[in-house]
Amino acid sequence: MGTFATLFHKAGAGIPDEKKKEFKVRIEKLFQMGGMMEMEQVQLCGKKAVTIKKASMHDYGMDFYYNYFEDDCWENAGFSSKGRYVWSEKIGWREFHQVVVAAYVLEGLYIDGPAVAMVNGDVVTSQTYIGWINYLFRTQYPQKNNDPWALFEALHNRMDMDLERVDWGGFVQDLYGFIGCYEINAVLTGTEALEKEFDKWAGNESRNENDGKMNFFDFARRLKMAVNQFHKENGEDEAGQLSLLVEMLRSYYKQEGMSIDVSKKYEDKKLEAICLFAALTDAPAYVFRVISEVYEVNFWELWERVKDVAKRKKILYQMEIPQETISVSTMDFFGITSDDMILFWGDDENIQFSQELENWFDDLKSRFDMFMESGDRVENSLYWILELMEYADENYYRVYTFSNFFNETMDHLNDRRFLTLWKIYDEMLHDPVMEEAGSVVFVPEGPEYEHVGLHYFGTPPRRRLKTNWDMIKKEERNNKARVKFRRYMALLENRKLRKRIFGF
Repeated sequence: MGTFATLFHKAGAGIPDEKKKEFKVRIEKLFQMGGMMEMEQVQLCGKKAVTIKKASMHDYGMDFYYNYFEDDCWENAGFSSKGRYVWSEKIGWREFHQVVVAAYVLEGLYIDGPAVAMVNGDVVTSQTYIGWINYLFRTQYPQKNNDPWALFEALHNRMDMDLERVDWGGFVQDLYGFIGCYEINAVLTGTEALEKEFDKWAGNESRNENDGKMNFFDFARRLKMAVNQFHKENGEDEAGQLSLLVEMLRSYYKQEGMSIDVSKKYEDKKLEAICLFAALTDAPAYVFRVISEVYEVNFWELWERVKDVAKRKKILYQMEIPQETISVSTMDFFGITSDDMILFWGDDENIQFSQELENWFDDLKSRFDMFMESGDRVENSLYWILELMEYADENYYRVYTFSNFFNETMDHLNDRRFLTLWKIYDEMLHDPVMEEAGSVVFVPEGPEYEHVGLHYFGTPPRRRLKTNWDMIKKEERNNKARVKFRRYMALLENRKLRKRIFGF
């Protein structure tokens, strides 16, 4: 049980060598901007604490299990440097999930041929992931499988998939992609059922041929009529007719260009009519689906005879709507505000903090100046800092210090500026208002609550969570205290922003 993601592609397909370096750089940025974090254990002076840092590329690749935006852990995920591929185990259903799926989508964009991200066996068609990728890298990727037929063809023999459940329309961005979707539905449901469904949806408006403007649906119907007429009137037996059709269409699809080879002569002129409407529809799979129905043969067996040459010629190119590309900001992707992006200020030029947050920054600077002027000193500063980190975790849960800032502090234990930042943190952590706000995720103290909440093996912690962390209400997890402390730690970690506020 659980939520798993993967990337489907044809066996042997991979990322071209000339694109592997760029992909590796981009996958690291995607994971970092998506809030993926590595966790490190700190054991000093008899104290234990956990620090976090942005997941980074190592010789082996990347490996992490905590997402900053979700504020939760899942099973490991990452990137293999050796194989140049994304990998993951259980990914949940929130931000961790979104980032991992986006990574698979990015990998699919780099792989030649059909490739699609899948979650628990379901195809991912949402353009939101492409939009976020475009935002991060200032690219203009369209949907990978804009013509979904190639993907459907690659997936059709998977026994573990119900292809009728896939939202094939989610890939469509233009007429070219729509025709591929039409082909898929023709194979899945049959051409007659598809025509009835379309007529019901379109109100028969597409069938008005009197205005002289024929469209794809008119061409498709004319094709079907031509095949039926050939079947009824040609003197050959069915096997002979089928051979003539396959030979004629193979010859058309093999030739260069999109024009019909008029030099090719057929004794039965109805073959030329079939070739004409095959060219006008530019839908090879639909053409052979019609033939398979008329001659009552298995479509996939028939397709095996022609799939090596049955490719689109883009005869409807002049009718296409250009593929649209979208861009989705990190804030929109996760449904968060700019004030939640403190850690990424400077890396994302579109972050503009609220006036409320800017006022808080001003207040922090005033308190910093006041502490600096007081001249108070801290005894045994390392032990005191570790106690603060431990107190934050015990009393507010998973309020982590960032590894880089912790290491900076260790290198500057005699620098009053760094100790002053920790004094501000100490003051906030022990503020009664903050302590009351942070208590909403814990079981109240008292003997009457002894059997309430989570139970632990061995000695329970001083404060017990009400329930599993991922089951606690979002508004309780994001209580006033935890939000403020997480933002403060992010401010201290972000050197550019810290310098803007505190001057160093």
